[in-house]
Amino acid sequence: MSHEALIGIYCFIGMLFIVLAGFPIFISLILPAVIGLWIIGGPTFVLEQTTTATYNISSSYTFAVVPMFVLMGIFAGESGIAEDAYNAASKWVMKLRGGLLMATIAANAIFGACSGIPTGGTVVFTKIAMPQLIKQGYDKSLSLACIASAAVLVTLIPPSMPIIITCILVDLSIGRALIAGIIPGILLVVLMSLTVWIAGHLKPELMPASANTNVTWKERVFSLKLLWPIILIFLIMMGGMYLGIFPPTVGGAIGAFSTLVYALALRRMNTKSILHAFWESVIINAQLFIIIIGGMLFARLIALSGLAQGFNDFLLSSQFPPLGIMAIIIVFYLLLGCVMDLTPIVIITLPIVFPILTGHLGFDPYATVIILLFLGALGSITPPIGMSCFVVASAANTNPVDVYRGIVPFFLVQLAMVILLIFVPGIASWLPHLFVH
Repeated sequence: MSHEALIGIYCFIGMLFIVLAGFPIFISLILPAVIGLWIIGGPTFVLEQTTTATYNISSSYTFAVVPMFVLMGIFAGESGIAEDAYNAASKWVMKLRGGLLMATIAANAIFGACSGIPTGGTVVFTKIAMPQLIKQGYDKSLSLACIASAAVLVTLIPPSMPIIITCILVDLSIGRALIAGIIPGILLVVLMSLTVWIAGHLKPELMPASANTNVTWKERVFSLKLLWPIILIFLIMMGGMYLGIFPPTVGGAIGAFSTLVYALALRRMNTKSILHAFWESVIINAQLFIIIIGGMLFARLIALSGLAQGFNDFLLSSQFPPLGIMAIIIVFYLLLGCVMDLTPIVIITLPIVFPILTGHLGFDPYATVIILLFLGALGSITPPIGMSCFVVASAANTNPVDVYRGIVPFFLVQLAMVILLIFVPGIASWLPHLFVH
């Protein structure tokens, strides 16, 4: 192994230690990247790399798609779309054992169609669903774990921000990749709901047989009126992007504008809340872009050190079977997902993992995007750390251990979903290819 590749490995290990020490993610990425680049090329080389990366990202029109979708997600949260989705879904399934947990899962998917920010959905549904779940007698740990696990749906359901960023980095069609997440997202809703149903029958003490509320069929049908504006916004935005009527950047702007019109029409936002939404969008974009810049710098270190190519050559020369390579990637992503957010994971690992899966193993690139993002999101609920579990625990003002106690069934079903996508990648790739043909 070359001297530069060893530098890349040491910097990668150092990055993990800095993350575990509690430093912000962008510092954990930038500091070892600068040190590694300095050792490889000297101070002038570091200055060239840092200034070039920062300028290219901040001035690129391609990355302009990110602020628009962030703004759309904030408008979705402020306008009460999540609460509408939860109320509508709960009216249809609350009489089933575990119905309110199923409603939480379905509402996450619906909210994801207008948000795209996984962490935002986690916090919102902790505030909306937990009081109702506790009131109806649901087990606290299982409820918290369900909310944390359902955040993965926002990663899959378009307009997913992680999918958009990944497509920018690997130069894939954003519209086709977003479409690729629809069937896996719907299938995951079904599997997670089935998990809740099975858990309720195996351990009935975890949840009531049905909610202590009578709902008529008229109320169920009437609740659907809460969903049609969400569906309309989704169809306008995704249809326009995929049919080539407008690019993703314009699609994000149209989605944000449509969501704002929806909120104003229902009088759910005023001037003060609109200004607050814009300000929050600025803050989130500032946080996101500094992570993207840090991740790009670290990715440059990995590329320039030869670590990515060296790892690829090692796998090819060692003649690992395809399933063995996939097992290594799964473990790698689960470990990273324990301690890092999905965005830096994607930026750091794509130069290493994406060519292996699409080249050596021959996976469809759009299925690969969904598999990798699914793995990274699954890492966020993987004990003993799992960032999504900490977010839910913080929002619920409880100990993260309470979340971990109920996470195992959801973790297993989502891991099974990843394995299913690996063996049947057409679940993700079929729909975008169908639209093309």
